[in-house]
Amino acid sequence: MTDDAAARGARRRERTRSTVLEAAERLVSQRAPEEIRVEDVAAEAGISAASVYVHFGTKDALLAAVTERVLGVATETLRAAYAADVSPLERFAGIGVAYLRLLLDHPVVVKYLTVTGERGPRTRIEAEVVERFSELRCEFEQSIREAVESGAIRRVDPELMSFFLFSAWNGVAALALRRDALALDPARVEATVTESGLVLLAGLIPPSPAD
Repeated sequence: MTDDAAARGARRRERTRSTVLEAAERLVSQRAPEEIRVEDVAAEAGISAASVYVHFGTKDALLAAVTERVLGVATETLRAAYAADVSPLERFAGIGVAYLRLLLDHPVVVKYLTVTGERGPRTRIEAEVVERFSELRCEFEQSIREAVESGAIRRVDPELMSFFLFSAWNGVAALALRRDALALDPARVEATVTESGLVLLAGLIPPSPAD
């Protein structure tokens, strides 16, 4: 096999793997893992079940790969927002925008956090999700602390504020997953969080000396 042929084969395998992971992620955001079959993922991805097995081996390995992929995206997204070279106030606001975008683009995150919050983690994968998001919540707390210490926002308890905002974002984003009269489509979820965020910021920004 030539180098070009090998490279094309590798790209094709990577595309198939990505397609399967995206299909599995969509299904996990809609159903309990035990209700999902490899055949369901294959149908969602538009490929054969045999191809799914070739790439992942088992259903458990596939679900673990979905979690690893989502955690990687979440960590990269939020840590980029935490490290943004902007003012503490802009960073504080930017984290909210980044987290909401993550929840809307990857609703499986909301599903993971809701399920583990209701009954506690029962598997290694669920425990990993809780551990990683606990770390990210702590990093958000530090960003709030920096905003307070710089005088960009009023003096608040950074830990309590981080828990409040974390739960508020997750709770509103969860409305997009509902299948009843309380459901909101993603666009309205985004509008809801944006509007409430502006109100929150107005209350957190200290008055200027002239005021």
